[in-house]
Amino acid sequence: MGYINASKGGIIAFIIILFLTFVLPNKEPGGNVEIILTISTFLFAIFSGFFISRLSNRYDQIKDLIAEEDAYWLSIYENSHFFSKDFVDKVRNIIDKYYIVAFDFDLGAAYKHNAKYMTQMYDELKKVKFPNNKAADVFDDMTGLLSSIELVRNKCAVHYLEKLSRGQWSVLFALSAVILYSLYYLRGDDIYSQVITVLLATILILVLLITRDLINFRLYGKITVAESGQEIFDNIGKLRYCIHDDEKEFIHSLPPETVKYRLGLHEPGQELKIKTINKK
Repeated sequence: MGYINASKGGIIAFIIILFLTFVLPNKEPGGNVEIILTISTFLFAIFSGFFISRLSNRYDQIKDLIAEEDAYWLSIYENSHFFSKDFVDKVRNIIDKYYIVAFDFDLGAAYKHNAKYMTQMYDELKKVKFPNNKAADVFDDMTGLLSSIELVRNKCAVHYLEKLSRGQWSVLFALSAVILYSLYYLRGDDIYSQVITVLLATILILVLLITRDLINFRLYGKITVAESGQEIFDNIGKLRYCIHDDEKEFIHSLPPETVKYRLGLHEPGQELKIKTINKK
């Protein structure tokens, strides 16, 4: 079925809510319900606004950090050309595997899984021989870039853990349930009341879905800066890659000129099993 983003989820919610509006019976409105609706709406606005603001800031920080990491890795690859062709090939393969594992997991969740490729990169640098003074300067730059990557990786891992707790989700769900019940309880028989009830209920569900999208680093249904990471494969001369669970979404994001891509048949964290696919 794949991931249902806020846009798709909002449409599904609209259809379900529209159906319930015509199925559920109307009741005589009571004064207490109006007070409860006002209070619960006010509290929901405060909590959801705070959570979305915090998650949006987290989203922006992760986006900037991933873009930095991509730039650092590309610089390392380009600098490797000051050394032997064998070294360039080794760097290319390390970067390739590093990004394959990164795309197998959520942003920030791959920290422990692709750490071994950082170690391999350091090991290769220890074997480097300097053909000239320029190469020695480039070597210093590369070690500095690796240190910067490690810093970015740590920050991403920390931001990844900044999610809503079960208690915070419980507050949002409880307030949403109260608001939905109150909306249906207070709605009238006229078309205007029915339409407003459907729209407000749909928007309420949409706010919850947007919150979930931000937790999963998605905006408009797309994963944060996924294209930036895919371009690394292009720049190092490797085919673009995705894990099998993301294939449907991945295919739609491929540039028109792409005719082949790689598909991971393994589960995240397991031994890599990759198949080359011809784009139809």
